[in-house]
Amino acid sequence: MSKNMYPITNAGVFIVCVNNVNVDKISIINSTMYNKYSGPKTLFKYRPFDEYTYDMLENEYLFLCPAEKLDDKSECNTSFDLDRLIDLETNNLKRECVNQIIEMIRPYSTEENYQLIQSKISMIMNSNGTVKPNYMLELSLELEKLASGIDIASLVNWIVGIPEKLDDPTIRPQMEKLIGMALNSKKEIGICSLCECSDIDRMWENYYAGDDTGYCVEYDVSNYERNKEIFPVVYTNDRNTNIIVQLVGNFIGQMIYGFSNGQINPDRSQFIRLFLTKNTEWEYQREWRLIGVAGDKVKAPSIKAIYLGKNVLKEDEEKMREWCNNHSVNLMKKR
Repeated sequence: MSKNMYPITNAGVFIVCVNNVNVDKISIINSTMYNKYSGPKTLFKYRPFDEYTYDMLENEYLFLCPAEKLDDKSECNTSFDLDRLIDLETNNLKRECVNQIIEMIRPYSTEENYQLIQSKISMIMNSNGTVKPNYMLELSLELEKLASGIDIASLVNWIVGIPEKLDDPTIRPQMEKLIGMALNSKKEIGICSLCECSDIDRMWENYYAGDDTGYCVEYDVSNYERNKEIFPVVYTNDRNTNIIVQLVGNFIGQMIYGFSNGQINPDRSQFIRLFLTKNTEWEYQREWRLIGVAGDKVKAPSIKAIYLGKNVLKEDEEKMREWCNNHSVNLMKKR
């Protein structure tokens, strides 16, 4: 699938993405955030035998590792550049901000209408690449041709008020909290990494499972009380780490959803994906993430089974077998 294709998923979420796998994952992220968990019923945790093994099993918890200690040092990196969206001297909107609304409702329009709107926006652009808010309001009637059933005038009125909203005392604290969290994400965001399956050789063979001497826990997350905090990792080498761009994208998506009475369901996962994106070299991990506060120990899902590596030490195998027998947990060994 090319970058210029704009799929709408089975859940009705419009996503601009470069491959079908990521389209499905972003649909799941949106579903989990705004509806219900729709991921796998079971997820797996690879671990070496260490001093925490039986403490975690006995006390039924998962540890949320600070993002700064993750293996991919480039993930959860963030930047802050308000100038990407707004001319700070004039408070005029920049083309990138205007494009966000156009692209989010594009799949609900015809290509002819889309090209028409693009040409009209080009005509009202200032020489410095910004759009005066009153011009955007005048364009509202033309924008309504893009998609029926959406209150474009109210939406555009909200969009052009973004500069003022950033200083609104009812909104600013929430924005500052999210921005602060994102800028300090490597220290404040906690992540428990899980996998889709128990037979990933590279996970067994490296330090995740101690060169096949460790174990893998199968968790039942179907009715887990925190499963709305579990999301799939999106693998791509094309990242936008600008916090303000992602936040505004999220808010625009929410406004489009509201002003269309739910008829248009755009992607609203931009901000959370700052913490769910890894380079494609890690794709083999097939990772899902439980996200929370760094350093927290959270209640674990119920255990369905435990798998031992083929090179597990005899004493570790015997102790784990005893634990599983005492707790009625199935134990299997990798061949």
